Amino acid sequence: MTNADKIQRLCPAGLVDSRPYGFSQIVLVPANGSTVFVSGQFSGNTQGKVMGETVEEQMAVSFANLRIAIEEAGARPEHVVQIRVLIVNHQEAYLQPLEREARALFGGHLPASTLIPVPRLALDAMLFEIEATLFVPDR
Repeated sequence: MTNADKIQRLCPAGLVDSRPYGFSQIVLVPANGSTVFVSGQFSGNTQGKVMGETVEEQMAVSFANLRIAIEEAGARPEHVVQIRVLIVNHQEAYLQPLEREARALFGGHLPASTLIPVPRLALDAMLFEIEATLFVPDR
């Protein structure tokens, strides 16, 4: 068993099976390790310019930026235990590309997730932002 396998991801029978939607209802982490908090990642390039004009385009870049942050923390996507997603003027149609991006990054290691519709984000052009909490078990 790898350290990441010690993180348990649960979808209890009494709740909706959220796995098809790209997240777990509950994530249990072991006692020994490091908790990592990743600030909200948006579709910014290294100069802070917003890349992408649509929510879907910005999601793809934001998830790529999240991957960079995860790796810089010495972690892997399966160490992500919770994400918080903020979407400007959220529509149900955004769920499918969000689920696709989450599955591409996390595979079967789906974090707990909260989606928060917002009227705007920090920059006028920003439409999407994702922050994450990771748990990296001691080696």
